Amino acid sequence: MTAREQLLLEINSAPDFLLEEVLDFLLFAKTRRQQTPNVSESSGTDEPPKPIWAAFEEFADSLPETTAATLPTDGAAQLDHYLYGFPKSDQSER
Repeated sequence: MTAREQLLLEINSAPDFLLEEVLDFLLFAKTRRQQTPNVSESSGTDEPPKPIWAAFEEFADSLPETTAATLPTDGAAQLDHYLYGFPKSDQSER
């Protein structure tokens, strides 16, 4: 018996509230597969995926200049300030 045949048998005996959940999951799974194809399927080559910093650089390059100008330039040095709201520390202390 195939998975499709077994699923159809189970559908016939399942209550409606459970079928709603199964349908929701099926639609989610179909959408996810359409949006994020397998890396080997999408590239068609043996090239490794880009490193994460390359993705960040591409994102940063795509920001409008007005938005990029509002971002902090001392993020690593002032991590506690940006994450937890601590007062900014003196740069000479680090």
